[in-house]
Amino acid sequence: MIVNLESKENRRGEDRSFNLRKYFSLFSIGIILILTIVLSYVAFWYQKKALIDYSISTVEVMAEHFQNRIYDDFIATSLETYGYLYIGEHSMKSEDLDKIADSYLSLYSDILKFKIFDLSGSVVYSTDPEDVGTVDTSDKLMSALNSRIASKLTKLTMPAKGDAAGNEKSHEIDLLEVYVPIYRDINNPSQSDVIGAFEIDKDIGSFFKLMKSEIYKIPLMLIFSMSVLHMFLQGVVKKADNIISKQKREIERHNAELEEAQKRIKDSIEQVIENGSFHIRVQGTNLIKCWEFKKCKQTDCPGYQSSDLRCWQVAGTFCQGGAQGICVEEYGDCRECEIYQYAFKDRINMIGESFNNMMALLESKHKELGRLNEKLNELVHIDPLTQVGNRRSFQKRMENIHLLAIRYERPYSIILCDVDNFKLYNDTYGHQKGDDILTSIADTMKVSLRKTDEIFRWGGEEFVVILPEQNLSDALRVAENLRATVESLGLEHKSTDSGILTISAGVACNIAENVKYISWETVLKQADDSLYKAKSAGRNRVHPAMSISGTIISENKRA
Repeated sequence: MIVNLESKENRRGEDRSFNLRKYFSLFSIGIILILTIVLSYVAFWYQKKALIDYSISTVEVMAEHFQNRIYDDFIATSLETYGYLYIGEHSMKSEDLDKIADSYLSLYSDILKFKIFDLSGSVVYSTDPEDVGTVDTSDKLMSALNSRIASKLTKLTMPAKGDAAGNEKSHEIDLLEVYVPIYRDINNPSQSDVIGAFEIDKDIGSFFKLMKSEIYKIPLMLIFSMSVLHMFLQGVVKKADNIISKQKREIERHNAELEEAQKRIKDSIEQVIENGSFHIRVQGTNLIKCWEFKKCKQTDCPGYQSSDLRCWQVAGTFCQGGAQGICVEEYGDCRECEIYQYAFKDRINMIGESFNNMMALLESKHKELGRLNEKLNELVHIDPLTQVGNRRSFQKRMENIHLLAIRYERPYSIILCDVDNFKLYNDTYGHQKGDDILTSIADTMKVSLRKTDEIFRWGGEEFVVILPEQNLSDALRVAENLRATVESLGLEHKSTDSGILTISAGVACNIAENVKYISWETVLKQADDSLYKAKSAGRNRVHPAMSISGTIISENKRA
């Protein structure tokens, strides 16, 4: 099959160049914009997370400091008095706690509120008195009561305040609510010792405003970095575009060479198909006459003065044969030889000579396959001991003989022979001797037949003979001749009355009038029955089958 290696557009030489720099610029600008947006968002998200984590850590330190300050006077006293965390509203302790909390609120302007919860989630103290007694069941508080610090970021609308012009405006703040557990033993905290929790509300809006005011610098830096990278890549792409243009011209040249090589190979394949021979070669333009170049005088070399035979193919470099001629013997591997290298030096000749190597290999394999097929045919159809046809071969040949007899209305006969007392012979002389006897008998009968007659080993010590276009009387004469010839060999068989080896035969004929109606299997069965009768009658004799008219042809016997 021929594979077209180039399109029609290429062959017409149309200019369909791809503007690499244009599309790269558009693509890179799009990538820069997308990366700037994505990276800016990621940077903002990480800054926001870092700010929240920092605020939580500062609140945690503040809560720990606040707990240490109120522990002895408030927490420890409450536990001793009530057994749980309790601070009475409007009590002296509550007033003192307000003073301490106010000192923290005045010191840290971004802290808006303190709350203290007991284990039930009820507010036992708050800088906002309205919160005292309320119950919070949020997940964040429950986490703190289970010894885990939790936080929640919300938006809070602050009450309206008058400005210098007397206008009242409400505003939103970013409120971070941090829940910190309170432990019974502040020196050895554990989950089982949690007695309540702090809620500290911190305004982180000022941090967010600062972060948002500075966030524009990140995309500007990204755009600047990407622009520098873009200019660098533009230079790389320009260089690549020049290389691609050069490669394009090289490809066009190679396409022209491939088209020429394709035409040569196509013509060679058409010759292979037309002539049915693998001995077809593409004519190379770089082929050197090796015997002239090497001053070779080995006239017995098959490649000597040959117009189409390559010396490296003769030497067996590609067909796995033995070294022939002087090329390999003197120069070693043919691929190192200047003749081989010169023949393959350009693309067209490299393709052509590679095709030639493939054809040489196919030709060699084709011949080898033919030899193997002949050998296989012998193994399939020839009996390995006697070198006559085997049972499979007989059946195939018999079918052809029968069809020819039907077509031309001609008779044929079958003789089935058996060596008398062969088992007794094997027992007396051994199986090796028995094999030798079968071979001798087969050779004897084979030379006693006409060229048109065929003998086969039916199995064991039985042989079957096909007699095309022979009637029963002629077949009987042939069978008697075979019997007499074997008897005349005088092969010793001391375990029999005659003292020599003999055969018995049964003969059957399919006459021309009935050949359309009687199968060859039936004729063979008649011959087998006749052989049994010859054996039963005393062996060393020929017995005919019953004729179509129902009479028995007289028995031939050698006393």
